[in-house]
Amino acid sequence: MRFTRVPGLLAVALAATVLAENEDTACSTSTVTTTTTTTATIFKEATTVYWSTVYAEPTICATTTVTVNGNGASTAPSEPSTSALADSTLAPVSTTATVVVAANAESEASSGGSTTITSFLVDPTSAGNPNSEESTIGTDAEVFTWTGDAPTDTSSLPAPTYTSVPDDGTLPAPGSASSNVTAPQAAISDGSCNTAADRSKWCDGRSVSTDYYAAAYSTGQTCSYELTITNTTIDYDGSGPKMAFAINGQVPGPLIECNWGDILEVTVHNNLENNATSIHWHGITQKESNDQDGVPGVTECGIAPGTSRTYTMKLNQYGTGWYHSHTMTQYGDGIRGPMVVHGPATASYDIDMGTVMIDDIFDATAAQMNERIAHSGPSSTVNYLLNGKNTLQDLSAGQHALWSVQPGKKHLFRIINSGVQNMYSVHIDDHVMTVIAADYVPIVPYTTEWLNIGIGQRYDVIVEMNQPVAGYFLRAVTQTGCPSGCGNSGLGNANGIILYEGAEATLPTSTYGNKTASDFAICADEPIASLVPFLEKTAGSADQFAATAATVPAGKVAQIATSDDGSVVRWYINNGAINVNYTQPTLKTLADGSNSSLISNPITLNVANQWVYFIIQNQFFASHPIHLHGHDMSVLGQGSATWTTSLLSTLNFNNPTRRDTAMLVGSSGPGNPAGYTVIGFETDNPGAWLMHCHIVWHVDGGLALQFTERPADILPYANSTAFQDECSSLATWQGNNPARIHTSGESGLKRRTSLEELLDTRSRDDVVRRSESHEKLHLESKLKRGLGDSLRHRHIRH
Repeated sequence: MRFTRVPGLLAVALAATVLAENEDTACSTSTVTTTTTTTATIFKEATTVYWSTVYAEPTICATTTVTVNGNGASTAPSEPSTSALADSTLAPVSTTATVVVAANAESEASSGGSTTITSFLVDPTSAGNPNSEESTIGTDAEVFTWTGDAPTDTSSLPAPTYTSVPDDGTLPAPGSASSNVTAPQAAISDGSCNTAADRSKWCDGRSVSTDYYAAAYSTGQTCSYELTITNTTIDYDGSGPKMAFAINGQVPGPLIECNWGDILEVTVHNNLENNATSIHWHGITQKESNDQDGVPGVTECGIAPGTSRTYTMKLNQYGTGWYHSHTMTQYGDGIRGPMVVHGPATASYDIDMGTVMIDDIFDATAAQMNERIAHSGPSSTVNYLLNGKNTLQDLSAGQHALWSVQPGKKHLFRIINSGVQNMYSVHIDDHVMTVIAADYVPIVPYTTEWLNIGIGQRYDVIVEMNQPVAGYFLRAVTQTGCPSGCGNSGLGNANGIILYEGAEATLPTSTYGNKTASDFAICADEPIASLVPFLEKTAGSADQFAATAATVPAGKVAQIATSDDGSVVRWYINNGAINVNYTQPTLKTLADGSNSSLISNPITLNVANQWVYFIIQNQFFASHPIHLHGHDMSVLGQGSATWTTSLLSTLNFNNPTRRDTAMLVGSSGPGNPAGYTVIGFETDNPGAWLMHCHIVWHVDGGLALQFTERPADILPYANSTAFQDECSSLATWQGNNPARIHTSGESGLKRRTSLEELLDTRSRDDVVRRSESHEKLHLESKLKRGLGDSLRHRHIRH
């Protein structure tokens, strides 16, 4: 939602480049003080009439009509359609005739004499009697928005909710990837297994105290979805269209929600033009379904363009998760979405507000940024997004994410860091958060005003709306000590908005207290002492740890020479850098009994149901969000130091923090050693499981390893028809497109440059082509020199 302040007596705003929604927007004028407005946007389209209601004063209501014919010329009908007006609901108002849309002289002058669009005042008490006065609002080649104040009990026919006009004359559907218009986030359903009075209960006699690790729970129900992935362009924050990958026409993708104990079945259709893809179900442990984990080169080959696959898994856990591509840097370019598995909770709330996805965007695609960073090092983000939107820092364009809340009620927010680079400190001005879950693990509730969240992590928080009725900022402040940076720090006004029902929809004046920017020069996880699992579990013992723990060095970085792409950054973990082969995934190697040397950067765990421990020792000053597939890991300890055995006494084996993503601590300051994180898990889930840094540039550069857990007990997934068909389809597509794909790369998020995206712009709108033309020509010249395409791997000189 974008909040607009409009000067002038008639409270009319014209903006050729600002994207607006059909929703309440605030205006201030010298003569009007009201709480509700309506906004309409007019677009060039063949022979279509759009009706909208514009208000100038509480006692004046006017309906404007604009018809744009197929040649782009505008005409105003001599008499508005009575039926069209009848569809609008107009409040009883004065019949005073007043022109409500002022001339836009600057736009007219800049157009070079283009056809103009005019508006006519209509007396609302006499639908068939248009006022004879008219005024110019601009040229037919532009997109215009006008906003006016309205009485709270007045509504109008919904205005078009599109946000761009493609060159081919078609208009995108609301909610599609070319339209970032959405309604304010509404509450989502939480099923009927509990009530606001007691959220600890669940169906079938289960509750938050039920041990979901001990035995699988089944509802006997299947929760089914279809996801279609396509190339598109999207404007996230008003800065202009960017090339992207959309899921069902939107970024982030649609919410997947099921109940604890359901079977989730998702069919993914890959309609991308030049990319294989995959979907990883972040945090789902995939018991007895390792081949559904969605990691090409490890658990599958990947979904070739023009083909589909169905993922099926048991939902043994509950809480907040997300899904994303595990292919190349694709999730940074849009292949990501929220997921909720409804279940009981450790504290009660009134309303489930759904997910809050925090993403970061750059001045180029994630693929392009990956290439830059591989050659020249870190780069700052331009903006952060909340559920796919934000405004520019100066509020000149874009939309605030908005949540409408009820005074006095407790609201559940499910916060997800689905970014590619930044860690954040989340804050809702003047409110306190009660944290009740970390990743898919319910925890003993605790309160905080600031919540630290690393990439891949999720927190469920309850916020009681107990402040004066108003609007308050929801901020995601970039932690600059990671190191990372963002043009929008989160400390200004370009943030999300929590808007109390009954509050005037004006830009909030709330603040974040007495903190300064220097307070966020950190790279912090939530303290593990605060993250106490509600379901108590021990993590072996100190004696077992002392006898078996292994050290895993991580984060060493080096410049490596390649034979085809100069010098690139390479990241190491366990003294290796992963380099998987899509056509020879680990599960295939294991099923075939092939040479284990084909498995990249493995750690083999042979003994069943044994606690294994790893001291991950950082070799770099910055922190890394470490994600483990296939398990909730127990986080036994963290520290800003080099691990020594003298620290054994600081570890917690008695119900330690459990989660799937934890921060590997960095250095506490210049000249100080980098830190460590100690984890453990039980070998109760045979499979090939990736463990990696979730900063996309790092995992793509090699910072990942794979646990081959109980290889003798891993099911022969690769012998299934579905597994073989997927690999065969990828091989066929590869053979038909030899210049478009190479099937080995640095990681499960295998490297992709900008070339394929830039070449694809031939079918996109001209503004994007013009903005990328220089880089496109440069990369095409590389292609002619035989460099290969964006899916090729680099050949490391040994």
